[in-house]
Amino acid sequence: MPNFSKELLLELKEVALGERPPDLLIKKGILLNLLTEELLPETDIAIYKNRIAFVGQWKGKFSKETEIIDAKGLFLLPGFIDPHCHLDFVFRISEYSRFAVPKGTTTVITETAMLANSGGYEAVREFLQEAKGAPLRVYLLCPSVIPPFPKFETSAGFSFEAFKEIINLPFCLGLGETYWPRVIMDNDEDMLQRFAETLNLGKRLEGHAAGARNEKLQAYTALGISSCHEATSEEEAFNLLRLGHAVMIRQGYIRKELPKIASLKHKLKDMRNLMLCTDLLDPETLIEKGGIDWALREAIREGFGIFEAIKMVTLNPAQYFGLKDLGFLGPGKLADVVLVEDLKEMKVRLVILNGKLVAENGKLLSLPLPFRYSRKAFESFKVKHVVPSLFSVPFNGKKAKVRTIQVLNDTITAEAIVEIKNKSGNLPADPEKDILKIAQIFKGSENPIFSVGFLKGTGLKAGALASSITWDANNIFVMGTNEEDMSFAVNTLIEHKGGMFLVKDGKLLASLLLTIWGIISPLKMEELKEKIQQLDHTAQSLGMKWRAFVLLQTLPFTGLPSLRLTEKGLLDVKKQEFVPLIVDKIE
Repeated sequence: MPNFSKELLLELKEVALGERPPDLLIKKGILLNLLTEELLPETDIAIYKNRIAFVGQWKGKFSKETEIIDAKGLFLLPGFIDPHCHLDFVFRISEYSRFAVPKGTTTVITETAMLANSGGYEAVREFLQEAKGAPLRVYLLCPSVIPPFPKFETSAGFSFEAFKEIINLPFCLGLGETYWPRVIMDNDEDMLQRFAETLNLGKRLEGHAAGARNEKLQAYTALGISSCHEATSEEEAFNLLRLGHAVMIRQGYIRKELPKIASLKHKLKDMRNLMLCTDLLDPETLIEKGGIDWALREAIREGFGIFEAIKMVTLNPAQYFGLKDLGFLGPGKLADVVLVEDLKEMKVRLVILNGKLVAENGKLLSLPLPFRYSRKAFESFKVKHVVPSLFSVPFNGKKAKVRTIQVLNDTITAEAIVEIKNKSGNLPADPEKDILKIAQIFKGSENPIFSVGFLKGTGLKAGALASSITWDANNIFVMGTNEEDMSFAVNTLIEHKGGMFLVKDGKLLASLLLTIWGIISPLKMEELKEKIQQLDHTAQSLGMKWRAFVLLQTLPFTGLPSLRLTEKGLLDVKKQEFVPLIVDKIE
C-alpha cells in the first residue's frame, strides 16, 4: 500500500534530477512504452527504494552502493499482473511464487472463496498471513458466495461481519465472482447488501455470467458487476464488452478460451477492457508452461500485437482495478520490472519486484518466508467414520429407473435415465454398464449428513476415488464401483485430514495429501505434480476416461449445468430445484 512522506518525495525528486544516487540502475535496455507504443533503445531506469525515479538516458550521480544491471539487448517491461486467479487451494501461495515470479508475474488478484468455504474467516486470514511472506504483490477479492447456493448445499460459511472486515482491507480490491442466479433469480438480500457495501467503498464486483443472457445479463450488469472471465466465444465476449464489462480471456489448465476469442481483435478499436487471466493452474502447467506469461505467449501466437498482448497483462488490469502505480514503467511508479530476452517467447532473464532484484534465469534469489498454519487448519473434518451401508440405496422393486449424472466433459454434466437391478434390497453400482455410485458428505458434522446418487460416463471399472476438494463447498465427494471401497476411500481421506485417494479392494493405490484446511497440500510443487500424475495415470489404468484430479473437483460444482449431487440431494442446476433419484419402479 502507498506509504509516502514528504521526505521520500523530496528524495525521489533529487534522484530524478541526478542529485542523489539511485539504489538500483538498469542500464541500456530496450524500453516498451505501452502508452506511446514505442520501442526505446538505450534506456536507463533509475530506482530509489521501491519506486522508479527516472526513465531515459541517465546522466546523474551513482555511488558504489548503487546496484547496476547491464540490460543491453534486453527488453524492459512492467511486471505481469494476473487479474483473476484462485491461489487459495491445491498448492501453497509460497510454492506458487517459486515458479510464477521468475517467469515475470509480480502481481496477482486472487479469489479466496475456496478457503472461505472450507474453513471460513480463519482460513482466509491464515492465507493472507502466508501471502505476506511471499515475494509477490498479492491483492485479494473478498469471498462472495459461501456456499454458492445455500438452499442446496452447506459449507463453513462467511458471515456479514467477516465480509465487512475483509472488504475494508486496503489490499482487497472488491467482491469475488458471484454466480448470477443468486442475485437475479433468488433476489438474495444478504448478497445485495454485500454488493451495496462494496460499491459504496468504490471497489469492484467481479462477475461469473456463464448462462446469463439478454435481460438477465442486463440486470446482472445493472447491479454493478463489471467483469467476466467466463466468455467462451467471440460473440459472448463482444456482448459483454458492449455492456461495459471488462473481459478476462481465460487461459488455464482446464479451460483455454484464447483460440475461440482471439478473433475479437479484428473487431475492437479499443482494447482497454480486454485482459488475460489464468483462473486455475495446476502444478504441471505452472512448472512446464508458466502462469500469466504462458497466456501472454499464447496471445501473441494467436495474432495479438506485441503491445496489445502485453497491455492485457500489465496496463489494462492495473487501470481496471485502479492500481495506478502499476502496469507502466514511468517516474513515480512502483518498481516492478521484467527484463526479457525476446518478445515472442517472453523468456525472462531478470525480475525486479518493489525495487529489488528477486529472480534471475528462472530462479528466485531468496525463498519465501516460512509460514506455519494453525493446528485448526489440520482439523477441518468433524465427520469421523463411515460404513459401507451409508452408500446403500434401499429399494423394494425388481428394477428401478434412476436419474443419473452423465459426464459430458471435464466440467459439464447432463441427465441420463438408466435401469438398475435390485440386489438384496439395494440398488448397486454396475461398472460393466459404466454406472458408478457417488456420494457427497458434509464435512462439518460428526454425524454424516450426506446423499447418494449414480454416475455414468467415467469408464472406471474397479475401486473408488474420494476427494476433499469439491468446487466450491469443499465437502467430501466419493465415486466408486462398490460400497466397501467407497467407505475405505472416505475413511482414508478423513484419517489423512484431506486429499484425493484412489483405492481398490481395500488397498490404497494413489494419494494426494491436502491437509491444510482440507484443500491445500503441504508438498513442494514438484512432488505435487508427480502425485497428481500418479493419481491420474493409476485411475486411467482402471478405465477412467477423464483426469481424475479434475473430475473429482468439478462433479459436485453447482455453478455449472446440469445435474449435480450435494449433501442435500440431487440438484437440477438449470431449474434450481432438487429432483428425485428414483424416477420409476419396474416390476
